[in-house]
Amino acid sequence: MTHPTRPAALDRQIQTGGATVRLLARSGPATRPDLTTELAALHADLFVAVTGPGSAEAFAADLPARAVRMDVPAAGTLRSVERLAERALAAGATRRSVVLGVGGGRAAHTAGLLAGLLFNGLRLVQVPGTLAAACGPALSLRHTVGSGVLGLWQAPELVFCPLDRLAAASAGPADLVEAVRAVLAVSPAGYRPLAAALRPEGGYRPRELAAFLALCADARAAVTRDDPLERGPGRALGYGRTVGRAIRLLAGGALGEGPSEGLGMLVAARIAVRLGLLPAEDEQAHRDLLRRAGLPVVLPPGVDPAGLAAAVPVAAARDGEDGLVLLTGLGRPHTGRGSLLTGVDDRALRAGAEAVRPTGVPHSRTSGVPAPAER
Repeated sequence: MTHPTRPAALDRQIQTGGATVRLLARSGPATRPDLTTELAALHADLFVAVTGPGSAEAFAADLPARAVRMDVPAAGTLRSVERLAERALAAGATRRSVVLGVGGGRAAHTAGLLAGLLFNGLRLVQVPGTLAAACGPALSLRHTVGSGVLGLWQAPELVFCPLDRLAAASAGPADLVEAVRAVLAVSPAGYRPLAAALRPEGGYRPRELAAFLALCADARAAVTRDDPLERGPGRALGYGRTVGRAIRLLAGGALGEGPSEGLGMLVAARIAVRLGLLPAEDEQAHRDLLRRAGLPVVLPPGVDPAGLAAAVPVAAARDGEDGLVLLTGLGRPHTGRGSLLTGVDDRALRAGAEAVRPTGVPHSRTSGVPAPAER
């Protein structure tokens, strides 16, 4: 058995369309020298570091000497990104400069937008400060402003994950959603290892974080090799996201992105069961992984499940397309008319809302779907 304190290392190359994304993860004393070496090899005249809340202090010693640091703006708008670009120009940024995204998901998205827009495209390096950012926005080519409506595609040349810092950030339930999604929608062979590794209290060690990261990276590589824009098989990486957005609209600030998208996957599973696509035991597998990760399986108090059916079309409109990603089995998205998006009517959405109905809230009179039996 591998000793838990032994330094962890992960090296991956993710081919997505014409882009190759290098993923490096390190723990222990080699972390800082390896990051310094990787950044020096880029021969940048300036590093434009976009840092998330608290990240500037944590990563201060890791930033190159030729770096200008800019905090992520509170308002995630194109105008705020333009202001960052103006500051980068004033600091001397050129086409030889590199944009660094340092911190959580907002920093990764903002850095991706800045890199894609400045001079029509600069090199991008992501140094995520949370597991959620490492498994999601940092690896993705898709970067959006806060509303999610406007965005672009920009591949990072390097994603460097300092595992000790990710562990110090106290990876908790919200950080595990991408790993759960990867297993449910893409890589079902990872179900048993992930289920065994998850624990509600979190507190994962660097080697465990490296395993979660490898799972997410391999799942992404499997579906985006020939689909870098995630409009074909890559849509599986958005499983539960539209419904999760709808749940956040209803919950206001009561739920974050991770917990709401976990509930979104559970709703999608119930809809698929009702449509005769997904076996009931696979819906239960959703619930099992979410519980093991410490993620909620019911809506918070004050959020009406009956309103979910009306909120989903509003959330879907932000993607400019109708339909949800549904599964016919773990790792098997349903395909109809050449698309992974399946049209879902109001009755099915109401049935899906039953999956996240808190205890004591009456069943919707229109669904008639019984609660699943425990395995």
